[in-house]
Amino acid sequence: MPNRSMLYMSQTLPATAPCGTTESPKVSPVEPVPPLWLSLLTGVSRWLNRVFLGLVLALVGFTLWNWWQG
Repeated sequence: MPNRSMLYMSQTLPATAPCGTTESPKVSPVEPVPPLWLSLLTGVSRWLNRVFLGLVLALVGFTLWNWWQG
């Protein structure tokens, strides 16, 4: 059974003619600045993730240490 998506990918697109575009000044796109509350929320979220990961690793280490001690 032929793969239909392969047929679509193998077809070439027709050439398009330029439709009278005028030269516009080159404006570099500027990345939007996130709002302050979003930056603060992201920072707090990262900090809490690190604290939680540290606690989980400490618990795993403590459990392995207790298991090793018998």
